[in-house]
Amino acid sequence: MKRKYYLVDTENVGDRWLDLLHKIKKKDRIITFYTEYHSKHLSEYLTKQVHNPRMVWLECTAGNNALDYQLMGVLSYLIAKHPRSTFYIYSNDRDYQAAIDFWQSRGMAVCRKGFSVESGKKVKKKKGKKKKEQKEKKQVTFVQTSAKAVVESACTLEKSGQKKLTEDQYVVEIAKSVPVTDLGGWYQTLIAVLGQKNGRNWYLKIRDDTEWKEKLSKYYIQDEHERWVNLVAMILGIHNLDVTRAEEAYKIIRSHNRKNIKAIRADFDKRFGNKPPQKYFKVLRPLIWVIKEK
Repeated sequence: MKRKYYLVDTENVGDRWLDLLHKIKKKDRIITFYTEYHSKHLSEYLTKQVHNPRMVWLECTAGNNALDYQLMGVLSYLIAKHPRSTFYIYSNDRDYQAAIDFWQSRGMAVCRKGFSVESGKKVKKKKGKKKKEQKEKKQVTFVQTSAKAVVESACTLEKSGQKKLTEDQYVVEIAKSVPVTDLGGWYQTLIAVLGQKNGRNWYLKIRDDTEWKEKLSKYYIQDEHERWVNLVAMILGIHNLDVTRAEEAYKIIRSHNRKNIKAIRADFDKRFGNKPPQKYFKVLRPLIWVIKEK
């Protein structure tokens, strides 16, 4: 049977695809890729449509680009199984384009459908825009640093008595450590750094704005150890704690299973003390599962 498959990257487009079911034909299928950090609206929709034969729900492992790779794996399987069908990837992520070009060059009907931030409508491709995007992509550079440099920088800031960073600057600092594809990690970190209200506002802005994501992705530190020490140092600095111990705190978190909170706390109490103002565990606890991403 020649049918259409709609592969939805919910980590990228959020809930803007929810009316898709009413627009497709009965023989077509929607395959929804989501992680444990999905929205409340998606949970409600899943509950209503869980037994709908036109929909397939695939929970993916969370992580940097993890959902993307799992989606591409399923796409390859479907193409091999149903080569005469048409496949749509619902996402604003242009990194799928290389795979799409690969399949199109082999005669397969594969394309990407995006959504505009404001209206939730599909984004129309503009002529001449592809060359501009390719040029901008080549100019993207990643920030490289070292754990020692991160801590020394934080110490300098602390000793100089410099004012707190602006919200925009904090967002950039977070971008050095948390990948823009990890929306659950961004939400938790923004709340911890900026508070519930401001953190949620920034989360919604980043979640729904592709240009912001592309801008922030340029700051991402590739080395896993360095980026998490950077995040820990920032949190300690916000709470006026000793940032020179950021690497030590990070190692404690990494040495335990993230579900074993008691063991992590006991280790912090042993090395940092369990009385005020030694509150290292308390300020870092909201970010334990963010740091322990794997």
